Amino acid sequence: MPVARVYLTQLLLSTLYAGLFLSLAPIAAGVAMLLLPPATLQEWGLHPGRAALQQHREALYWLTAGLMSITLAAFYYGMGRVIVLAKPRWRPAYQTTTLLYMLLMSYGVAIALVTTTRPHYRQCEMYTQKLNGGLREYRGEQFRIELCGSGSDADRRDHIRLRIFDEKGEWRAVRYFTVRWGGPYPLLLDYARDHFAYFDASEGEDEDFVKVVPMPPTLADWLSTRIPLLD
Repeated sequence: MPVARVYLTQLLLSTLYAGLFLSLAPIAAGVAMLLLPPATLQEWGLHPGRAALQQHREALYWLTAGLMSITLAAFYYGMGRVIVLAKPRWRPAYQTTTLLYMLLMSYGVAIALVTTTRPHYRQCEMYTQKLNGGLREYRGEQFRIELCGSGSDADRRDHIRLRIFDEKGEWRAVRYFTVRWGGPYPLLLDYARDHFAYFDASEGEDEDFVKVVPMPPTLADWLSTRIPLLD
């Protein structure tokens, strides 16, 4: 059988095995959530459903990174057993293809993980009014600054999504930050001639909690809204 066909077959099988292995963690977590009584979950500081994903997001990232490292090592080992069968002049091409595929696979897993663990943003009209968003004009062009929130937690922290739309309704920029209701940080957006500022009260934030958004939004902002994980 030609090496190319063996390579593609191994690539397909390795991808299937990787998907099954990475699925073990969420399946085990889901089964635990269903089987364990709510009192036990609360005793361990866990909450069922999406709240648990948000509460333990950092731990999930580290767990997924560990599983992904094991998966990629096994994936490359399996592919390497096929690559050595190729002629020496073709091996670099097979190795490069394998590495690029592994990078793409890791990127897909990261997108799925971040999308799943992000808060659910809602009540955009209320948050926009409360945090001083709305219509603003810069350099003769009108922009709509929309803010949506996830709802405050026990410490009165609220995750906020800020999006900027132009006159045509095109999405031009996005930011994510945290406000702490009743805390020492300012809440309202602060506007200037060529930018505006917001105040990020994320846990562990250093003294430089003032974040600036250039207006009109830059090309980098426009691109980041369209490339997953860069927003």
